[in-house]
Amino acid sequence: MDSQIGAELAICRRLVGARLRGQMQYRGSFIAQIAGNFGVNFVELIAILILFSHFGAIGGWDVGEVAFLYGLSCTSFGIAHLLGSGFSSFSTLIHQGTFDRVLVRPVGTLLQVLAAEMQIRRLGEALQGVLVLGAAIGFVGIEWTVGRLVYLPIVLASAVLLYVALFAIEATVCFWTTQATEVLNAFTYGGSDMAQYPLHIYDGWLRGLLLFVVPIGFVIYLPSLYLLDKPDPLGLPGFVPFLAPVAALAFAMAAAALWRLGVRHYRSTGS
Repeated sequence: MDSQIGAELAICRRLVGARLRGQMQYRGSFIAQIAGNFGVNFVELIAILILFSHFGAIGGWDVGEVAFLYGLSCTSFGIAHLLGSGFSSFSTLIHQGTFDRVLVRPVGTLLQVLAAEMQIRRLGEALQGVLVLGAAIGFVGIEWTVGRLVYLPIVLASAVLLYVALFAIEATVCFWTTQATEVLNAFTYGGSDMAQYPLHIYDGWLRGLLLFVVPIGFVIYLPSLYLLDKPDPLGLPGFVPFLAPVAALAFAMAAAALWRLGVRHYRSTGS
C-alpha cells in the first residue's frame, strides 16, 4: 500500500512539474499575473483599513488583530487556491466527458485532478497574505511561547487543507450538476472573506454554520484567540482553539468520501 501511494505521488510530482514549467515559459505574463493577484487582494485590505478609520474596533478587536485574521485567512486561502486550481476547471472534464481518461490511469482520481492545474500566479494572493500576517504579528506584539511558535504553522496547514477540501467539494458537485454552481462560492470565497473578521460579530446561525458545518471558525478564529491571547466571547471549552487540525482533517475526510461517491455516480456524457 505504501509503495502504491509513493508511486502515485511520484507521478503527481511529474505532472505538477510539467505544468509549472509550461507556465514559466512566458516570464512576463507570469510576473504580471502574480502582480495582478497581489493587487486585487490589496484592495480588500484597503477596504478593511478604511473601515477602521471610522470605527476604532470591531467586536473588541483592533486593526492589528483583525489584520492578523485577514493575513491568516488570505495566506491559507491563497496557498489552497494554488494547490487546488485543478478543481476550478473540473466541470470541463465532466461536461466534455474527458474524465473517462482520468478513470483509466493508474493514479487516484482525486490526486490526478489536484495535480492537473496548479496556477502559480496564485502566489501573488498568498504573498500578500504573508506580508499582512507578518506586519500584523509585529503590530500586535504577540508574546511568543514554544506552543505558539509550533501551533502557528499547524494552523496555517490546517486552514490550507480545509480550503482545498472546500474546492474539492465544489468540484464534486459537478458529478451531479455537470456544470459548476456558483452557490458553493459562498463557502469558498465567501468563507475566506468572513474569516477575516471576528466570528462572534456574526449572528448565531451563521456562527454555527462556520463552526459545525464548514469549520472555518475552528481553523482561523478560535486558534487566533490562543495566538493573540484573547478571551473567548463564545464561552467554548478551553481546549477548542487547539482543534484546528482535527476539524480540518475530519472535513477533508468527509470531502474525500463525497468525492468517492461522486466518482461512483459518474456517467460519461459520451461526447
